[in-house]
Amino acid sequence: MTQSVQDLPIETEPVNCPSSRPRPEEIFEQLFSNLVHPGDSILDAGCSNGRFAAERCSGLSRCRITGLDLLETVGQNPSVDFRVCGNVNQLPFSANSFDVIYARWLVEHLENPEVALREFHRVLKPGGRLALFTTNLLHYYGGAAKFTPNWFHLWFNRRVRGFKEDDIFPTYYRANTRWRLQKLLSSAGFRRADTEVTLAEGAPTVLAFNSLLHRVGMAYEYLVKRFDVLSAFRMNLIAMARKE
Repeated sequence: MTQSVQDLPIETEPVNCPSSRPRPEEIFEQLFSNLVHPGDSILDAGCSNGRFAAERCSGLSRCRITGLDLLETVGQNPSVDFRVCGNVNQLPFSANSFDVIYARWLVEHLENPEVALREFHRVLKPGGRLALFTTNLLHYYGGAAKFTPNWFHLWFNRRVRGFKEDDIFPTYYRANTRWRLQKLLSSAGFRRADTEVTLAEGAPTVLAFNSLLHRVGMAYEYLVKRFDVLSAFRMNLIAMARKE
């Protein structure tokens, strides 16, 4: 496999200097860019209108990027070369179509993740690579999103996080622990030896609306980063897999 999360400088700075450390999203984008070769055909799965676009990674100018989403907002995505309205559970592509699949903030929204992962494996070429970034169910953020009612999910994302309504989607968290995601990737056809699922913790910005909760979140961040035994409770899952 390529460079892993452990190889990147997550813990090289004191915990009271969070701005000097890469965010989980930045770690993921770096790992993703390491998978990509000039001329690759890339599927940006669940890309919507391009808010989390693969184009932001360096070195993709010579690649062909196809954006796919179930919503018609995919047609407004300026970051892809081709736009397809379709379902990840039944990808409208032939087998062995893509060199790389990029899926950021998708897995938590999959009602049937095992079906989507099998589809990803099918449309990847032999030697093709899959990059996934999602929220960990065992983190307080993932747990709250999973077990709070949908009306609260909508209210919190609109009022506290400033999301527009068309950027808020149902969540299921049916593949969102390291163990569960590894199992589903293996069942989809990705060899375990060619699959790496790691976790990264980010700053508790979601708790910034309340000073006390934010301090608790900072303490949580310190503990899960400081002690490897608590790594399963970090915020984000980063998965890299390869098709034989």
